[in-house]
Amino acid sequence: MKVMIDTNVILDVLLERENFVEESYKILSMCEEHRINGFVSASSVTDIFYLVRKYTHSTELAYNAVGKLLEIVKVCDVTNNDVLTAFQKKAKDFEDCLISVCANSNNCNYIITRNKKDFENFGIEVLSPTEFLDMSM
Repeated sequence: MKVMIDTNVILDVLLERENFVEESYKILSMCEEHRINGFVSASSVTDIFYLVRKYTHSTELAYNAVGKLLEIVKVCDVTNNDVLTAFQKKAKDFEDCLISVCANSNNCNYIITRNKKDFENFGIEVLSPTEFLDMSM
């Protein structure tokens, strides 16, 4: 099974966000254990680096976090066609639209996010970490 993991799920773990870290950690653990194939977009990687550095005030910690992430998930290709497709949709949130387009292009089964409403009407099933874990058990 292939899943696109939204930035917020990864940040839940890296920044130890209370109320979210446990379930998000379980998703990443499933990726690390090769029970599912986890993907992130290239733009998510840059966002994660920026936000970890911003919150920790450490470039070294940001590199360590991204390095560990890259051991667990794969960065999906973002093609010129993906960007054009997302652009043409004129979605309210371009970044989430691009993640959806990339998930579809890379044949992902689901997008896992805590912001399900941001991914409505993009043609791929969207699950919260809780919903995905309930479905997988």
